[in-house]
Amino acid sequence: MFNSEKYISKIERFALTNTEDNEIVHIALAFDDKYAMPAGVTITSVIENNDSLHFCFHLLVDNVSIANIAKLKELVQYNVSIKIYYLNGNFDINPDTLVLGYLSAVSCVRFILPALLHSQVKKILYLDSDILCLKSISELYNTDISNCVAGVIPDDKPMQNEIKTLYSIDAEKYFNSGVLLINTEKWMENDLTNKCIKKVNDGNIYRFADQDVLNILLENKTILLPIKYNTKIHITIPCSEEKKIAKYTVLLHYVTGYKPWYQTFNSLLFKKYYQLSPWKDLERPLALKKSWLRNYAKYCFKEKHYMSAIKFYYLYLLRKVN
Repeated sequence: MFNSEKYISKIERFALTNTEDNEIVHIALAFDDKYAMPAGVTITSVIENNDSLHFCFHLLVDNVSIANIAKLKELVQYNVSIKIYYLNGNFDINPDTLVLGYLSAVSCVRFILPALLHSQVKKILYLDSDILCLKSISELYNTDISNCVAGVIPDDKPMQNEIKTLYSIDAEKYFNSGVLLINTEKWMENDLTNKCIKKVNDGNIYRFADQDVLNILLENKTILLPIKYNTKIHITIPCSEEKKIAKYTVLLHYVTGYKPWYQTFNSLLFKKYYQLSPWKDLERPLALKKSWLRNYAKYCFKEKHYMSAIKFYYLYLLRKVN
């Protein structure tokens, strides 16, 4: 039996209207304060491209500031409700497992989501906080997953080839865990919350952390869904890669440590939904690394944006000496 009080200190619900449960699309995200704004932009993009649907966003938050909680509450409207689950300090993950520098223990919180929500919903759509929704998710959410634990989207060939060298699983079915359509009843039947937490803390190092654990434990328990529901994108400074995505893309996933919310990446797509979000009047974060400032200054100079080039090179020098 899952005891939510072990990990959750408080739950708050915010809604303007009451909607029948069978009409609601349930979406979950998990994040800390650094990802609160990106998560809010993810939610904004879902709302903007699905105005005919009613949503309940289940947000598992870890040390998110009062200011960002207030911004998240601003997302509530006639067809959008929000439930905020405040994590306490009991969710521990073996730090050796988090070998990728941009991952934190919060990335593993998805392990407890189905157990936390199964008494409320039979199906939940989990999204990473570095995703933008570009089209309706109705077809995705209505996918029949009654005979499996989850609907998943296969990863790309380079990733699958790497997985072949790491684990004895069917690498061609290896999936990216940024988008998961979860059957909460099947999840509970297989005791996956306990199994996931036990495995990620078993002393072994999993190259892609929670994603590897999920792939190992969900082998032969998933249904593969089209790539349009989790299209990976690797951005560079100009973000010209955004112009090359397929027109049918529904969910665009900014993988790698280069994220579009930093000022050093010229993502027109992210800026679009950022300007529609409650954070629109705040400056986006500057840069995660000082080298990004230098590189962006060079980019601006090449594009003949000389004032921006001077500004970002000056910011680079400030960080370099401090």
